[in-house]
Amino acid sequence: MKKNIWIFFLVMFTYTTVFAQWKNYKIENGQSPKNDVRSISFDRQGKMWIGTWYGVYKQKSDKWLIQGVENIYVNTIFIDDTNTLWVGIWGGGIYKAKEGKEWKHLKEACPSISANVITADRKGNLWVGTFGGVTHFDGEKWIFYKAGQVALGDNSVQSIISDSKNRIWIGTNHGLSMFDGTTWTLYNETNSPLPDNDVYSLCVDNKDNLWIGTCNGLAIYNGKKWKTYKKEAGGLPTDLILSIVEDAKGNIWFGTNKGVTVYNGKEWTTYTVENSNLPDNCVQTITFHNGKVYCGTGSGVSVFLR
Repeated sequence: MKKNIWIFFLVMFTYTTVFAQWKNYKIENGQSPKNDVRSISFDRQGKMWIGTWYGVYKQKSDKWLIQGVENIYVNTIFIDDTNTLWVGIWGGGIYKAKEGKEWKHLKEACPSISANVITADRKGNLWVGTFGGVTHFDGEKWIFYKAGQVALGDNSVQSIISDSKNRIWIGTNHGLSMFDGTTWTLYNETNSPLPDNDVYSLCVDNKDNLWIGTCNGLAIYNGKKWKTYKKEAGGLPTDLILSIVEDAKGNIWFGTNKGVTVYNGKEWTTYTVENSNLPDNCVQTITFHNGKVYCGTGSGVSVFLR
């Protein structure tokens, strides 16, 4: 009898260990567009802001407060060093709000009706990726870059990041572009080992390696050499990489449409709804903040606990 009891507790411990990796948050119970999280950012007070299919929400304890208007499709949220909120909306352009107040529409910041990504470079200057090209705020004015005028893959910009040299890397639907402040360089399937021209996500790690997520595999570029990964190698659950982030230990996290995968340099581990309490396999955005990994899924926010 005692042996059976110990076996029971061992099984329950194993089950709990496997299925308790994530703490999950929902804006609204059940299936709701409010839980479809597209972007996560943190203000200077450590409060989480999320952009969803239904609007912008701010965390207050275990509650979520709507910011601005509801029923807008938010693609991206970025909070700068002055605690100013920048929001890119599908079909609505870009809005800014100091500490979430006094919302202002910025027509000059978005040549397209939709903004896909907003971020800052190492100097704190803003960069915006849209369906009409790239805009850059140099502290005084907005500068517009468009395919055909510079070596931008095309005007459908999906991701932007800067490296330690403050070079700007831009992922588009027709290749990866790099701007060093003077010269533009375009990488695509024709002139590089890039696994696909549709570049959805970018990450620069602490060794200044560029991680490139495409719709058909992963690439790493260190400035001289390329390395590619496909799901056939056994590490990734799919070749569609939607988001990438590095944690404090140097682990690289990948959000995909088939779960979230972490790579520690040797091993790949994938978490899904089948082997963990992750609420949704579609992981659309990943953010690292204050020692924790935050995943925005199609069914809410998930925080990795161990």
